[in-house]
Amino acid sequence: MRNRIMLAAMLLVSLLCVVGFARQAQKARTRWEYQATCSHNGASGLNILGDEGWELTAATQDGTVTCLYFKRQK
Repeated sequence: MRNRIMLAAMLLVSLLCVVGFARQAQKARTRWEYQATCSHNGASGLNILGDEGWELTAATQDGTVTCLYFKRQK
């Protein structure tokens, strides 16, 4: 009888540990928001976006139009 109680207690503690680690891992996930801007003057407004926390992740150019892609933490 005592062995069954100990086994049940160990299973309960193990289950609580697994649930706790799963919740902690879910909270640690970083959420991002994205923004794209296209213009003929690719550098205009970059300092403002940087001050707002936006990080440049990619840039493309098609002729004279430059598109910049940004992300920042939510």
